[in-house]
Amino acid sequence: MKIITDTGSLLSKEKADLLDVALIPLQVEIKGKNYRDYFEISTLDFIEAIADGTPISSQPAIGEVMEAFENAKDGIYIAMTSGLSSTYSSAAALVNEFPNMTIFNSKTLAGTQGYMVEKAAELANTLNTEEMINKLNHLISECKSYLIPVDFNYLKRNGRLSAMAALMSGFLKIKPIVFHNPGMEKLEKFGVGRTWTQAIDSIIEDMHKNNVSSRHKVFVSHSDNSDVADKFIERLRNNFENLDVTKIFLSPAMTTQGGPGCIAVQYILKD
Repeated sequence: MKIITDTGSLLSKEKADLLDVALIPLQVEIKGKNYRDYFEISTLDFIEAIADGTPISSQPAIGEVMEAFENAKDGIYIAMTSGLSSTYSSAAALVNEFPNMTIFNSKTLAGTQGYMVEKAAELANTLNTEEMINKLNHLISECKSYLIPVDFNYLKRNGRLSAMAALMSGFLKIKPIVFHNPGMEKLEKFGVGRTWTQAIDSIIEDMHKNNVSSRHKVFVSHSDNSDVADKFIERLRNNFENLDVTKIFLSPAMTTQGGPGCIAVQYILKD
């Protein structure tokens, strides 16, 4: 079976080619001009371009989704969570036209979605569709995402905050934290920290409560904030024995969620 995903997974074109995964770009708009996520603009160029403009992200072009389905003939599309994007629902609407395609709602995004795609690609020639779906659901059974935006206005503009979480934007000189569990329709308030260290420590405390261990894969993603991401990784490794942690640079589309400088911490059950 052919594995298909979107750039919400943070898979680069090069990594997707290596995995033999069909990658469909999300879209970002800056000052009226549209770009295909990763394909036509890098994250650094995107951050520079939005210095004096408000970006918007949107689902992949339906024509590109249909082309990927036609080329695949038989496969699984692992889409970013339906709660935060219409990407899944738009693809699911094509099922009647492509009966050999299975549309799977990953219920997550970014690093944890990408991990599911990588595992699916590894097993594409050994599992049938039902077995693959069971495997993916097992991985997502222990998963959580935390986001620390630098500019809370990005999340407010995109409408992906609950009313309670939006109230945090009124605080000054703090690091607000929101979280996402699989299937949630909005990002919810998690907490705040006066410093980056306090923010990550509150996340680590929650991860301990959720029994995160070497059984999990952890991702620390950032939007041009590598030094802080490295500090987070160091603190995570000091608090969890043999933790498997990967650092990722967020895509342009994902940067529209938390804004330049944002940090995301995610975990998912390892295969």
